Amino acid sequence: MTIASPPVESRAQQLRNLIEELVQVVASEGGSMRMSDAVPVVADITGLPLSEVPYIVNSAVADHRLTADLRSGMLELV
Repeated sequence: MTIASPPVESRAQQLRNLIEELVQVVASEGGSMRMSDAVPVVADITGLPLSEVPYIVNSAVADHRLTADLRSGMLELV
């Protein structure tokens, strides 16, 4: 007898889901938000350590979902 295991989310899908959480957080603030405000919110929602959230931000920028201005610290939806 074979026991079916639940489907395992791929790492790529996990990253897409995390990016979507970040985008939703920024969208809830009108499409623009300080990164220093967004990081703790995303960490709280996702359960990620604070130190890992900037990786999600960078991935979202690379995926053209938002822009990040390093001088002002602002995230904006694309």
